[in-house]
Amino acid sequence: MRYKTKLLIAFLSVALVTNGISLAVMDKLSLYYLHESYQAKLLSITESVAAMLDADLLRQVQSRDDENSPAFRQLRIVLRRARDANRRPDTYMKRVFTILPAPSDPKVLLVGVDAEESLENAAHPGEVYRTSGSTPVNVAQASVGEDFVTDEFGTFLRSFAPVRDASGHIVGSVVVEATARGVESRMRPIRISALLSMLLATLLAAPAALFVSRRASGPLTELHGAAIRIGKGDFDTQVSVRTRDEFGALAAAVNEMAAGLKERDRVKTTFAHYVSQQVMDSILKSGADVKLSGDRRRITVLFCDIRGFSTISEKLPPEKVVTLLNDYFEAMVEVIFRHNGTLDKFIGDGIMVIFGAPEDDVYQEEHALRAALEMQRELGKLADKWAPEGIGIRIGIGINSGPAIVGNIGSARRMDYTAIGDTVNLASRLESATKELGVGIVISEYTYNALRGAFRFREMGSIQVRGRTEPVLTYSPESD
Repeated sequence: MRYKTKLLIAFLSVALVTNGISLAVMDKLSLYYLHESYQAKLLSITESVAAMLDADLLRQVQSRDDENSPAFRQLRIVLRRARDANRRPDTYMKRVFTILPAPSDPKVLLVGVDAEESLENAAHPGEVYRTSGSTPVNVAQASVGEDFVTDEFGTFLRSFAPVRDASGHIVGSVVVEATARGVESRMRPIRISALLSMLLATLLAAPAALFVSRRASGPLTELHGAAIRIGKGDFDTQVSVRTRDEFGALAAAVNEMAAGLKERDRVKTTFAHYVSQQVMDSILKSGADVKLSGDRRRITVLFCDIRGFSTISEKLPPEKVVTLLNDYFEAMVEVIFRHNGTLDKFIGDGIMVIFGAPEDDVYQEEHALRAALEMQRELGKLADKWAPEGIGIRIGIGINSGPAIVGNIGSARRMDYTAIGDTVNLASRLESATKELGVGIVISEYTYNALRGAFRFREMGSIQVRGRTEPVLTYSPESD
């Protein structure tokens, strides 16, 4: 689910819940006060009816035999008049009758006079009065029920008022049953108004919630799109900063991040023109500051040089020399990188390459020799390209393996990742020896020991290297 949809649902839910709670509280309070008012009115009516009855006549009605007595008829007329007069929409009196304590047991209540006309529903004098609910009726006290009660005749609210004689003695009690219709009829418009109010609030909240959700999700959508484009390398991406809140601060931070990544990418691209990919990756992966340092490790060093380049450059204009060198270096460097070589440096028209650093390479000797063989093949393609211009070049390659100091060497302001030591010097001497030996590739016995059996070589004899007391046995691959 989209964030905008979640926000919209959240705002609408808050609006509905808030309105729902408010309306529920209002409904509860309205019902409470209406119920309280209804109770007070019903109790007042009941007390008025009780005051209208003649207690001496009520004392004469004790059993069913008294139904035809003048006292019974007179009391029933009074009750019916009171009932009919109070059958109003606001207080609908359903039933009114009298009760009195049984002569044998005052705790037992008997029905006296019932105003009901229906013979089926009317109670008769002397019948036991059974109340609904567990609260006993106190005929000596005026009271009204706390809640509506439901029986086979419907839902009612009952009230009781004592009937006293001239001496103040309690003869019985009047019971009035009023339906819940009065409260319900008055609650109905209140509830309809509440529902209409809730509907109106929802209709007003919906566009407001939609506006807020769009306002909140719009910047997030733009930021999400910007993050995707930046992740794909589009560092020119910019997010509009429209506000001064958290979204505006985040948009500004994203713009700064994109600018920083663009600068980092530019530095990385520029950096890659000056160092080999392996050295650059090693520096970037380390996460540490570049320091002057070195370690001793076994490496294989390859030196490559164009033979007679000085003579060639004298015959060509400078621009042509630069073009030639660029084409040559472009082809040679691609070969070096394909075989896991680290380009150490360009020395005029020469190239120094390291295998086995900065990343360890257990097949460094094989990679170095294969790179040398492919470099000779690439040179053949270049020779075909340059032949129409009368340019013909050859290269010599020397390879040696052994221990050397490898690392960042130089000064704090300018350093190179390179290798130094006798192993490097011997590789350079072997490259020079290719002219004397008349071959394109010469390797030392130290490199040969790691490759014999994998390639075919011919022995080229020993050469004496300055600084070494013992001569070095050399070899050349037969495919050269």
